[in-house]
Amino acid sequence: MTDDVDLEATGLLDGLEGSARAERAELIPWLLERGVTIEQIKASTSPMLLASRRVIGDDGVYVSAREAAEKHGVELELFERIQRAMGLPRVEDPDAAVLLRADAEAAKFTRDFLAAGIDADELVQITRLLGDGLARAAEAMRYAALAAVLHPSATELEIAKASESLVAGLAPLLGPLIQDVLLLQLRHAIETEAVNATERAEGQHLPGARLVTIAFADLVGFTRLGEALPPEDLERLAQRLADMTREVAVAPVRFIKTIGDEVMLVSPEPAPLLEAVLRLVDATDGDSDFPRLRVGVATGMAVSREGDWFGSPVNLAARVTGAARPGSVLVSESAREAIGDDERFVWSFAGARHLKGFKSDIKLFRARGAGADGE
Repeated sequence: MTDDVDLEATGLLDGLEGSARAERAELIPWLLERGVTIEQIKASTSPMLLASRRVIGDDGVYVSAREAAEKHGVELELFERIQRAMGLPRVEDPDAAVLLRADAEAAKFTRDFLAAGIDADELVQITRLLGDGLARAAEAMRYAALAAVLHPSATELEIAKASESLVAGLAPLLGPLIQDVLLLQLRHAIETEAVNATERAEGQHLPGARLVTIAFADLVGFTRLGEALPPEDLERLAQRLADMTREVAVAPVRFIKTIGDEVMLVSPEPAPLLEAVLRLVDATDGDSDFPRLRVGVATGMAVSREGDWFGSPVNLAARVTGAARPGSVLVSESAREAIGDDERFVWSFAGARHLKGFKSDIKLFRARGAGADGE
């Protein structure tokens, strides 16, 4: 019974004074009634959120890596790799009960994926990518949830109750949300990265290198802005760029990633990609509150791994971007030849440049939409 707990004797109020002490004294009995232990409260840096953690699986039970691996029929070495891929720290002693039971349960689908024919190394890569992406999503959710319940006059108990209620309502929605978004991405990935006839004929081990066009777009003067604007404003600018890029990235063009102040796109067809980046530059040029963009485009053989792209055209597109003027789209000779005489675009020769990492000078062309500047 919580009435029998001597709060003073537990040490849970040590170091607290005034209203902070009174609020904690009000919070602790409520937590104890929900099964949170005194040890958990002592170990927590934010006791008011312990009830919310219980809603999403933190029952305070710990297991060993060996115990969890045996329970789910997975080899210990692979189980440990999957755990690290999910973002958990390495456990030195596989027999030590240091894994939160709910965290260990997250690897329970490993055996089923292996049985379906997914290679173990590929499964680790998939898990790592999911972990990285979902870690960012979890941080955004945490921020949104706290923003919904934190108010200047709210007590610790009020925040605890509100956060528990909010998380309890949202938790059942998370699984379907993640599944729907992942399946959406998978549908479009399969559509735009389909195995072509050449790969089938040559019997290449997939995913092999293929002819694609790569584009990078970055914000001009972003580093200088960092000296004048607070980090929150810089983050909002980068997020706006990512959002605007997703809007113009219509299939077969795919938005790949954000790298600070830069975004990357790829397409198996060069003309749609060029159209997309021209629209992106036009959209930002018309916004006086947004820095100007510069874009570099290149075509060549590249390979897709873990959702990213690697190869010469990736490196070339990045270098071409650095050579582009603010508000312009600069295209390598390889991409210019791949696009050909398309009446949607107007070209001007921008000269041959020596770009870092490339032995020969690269011929560059400036691209505009056919309707730009009265053309």
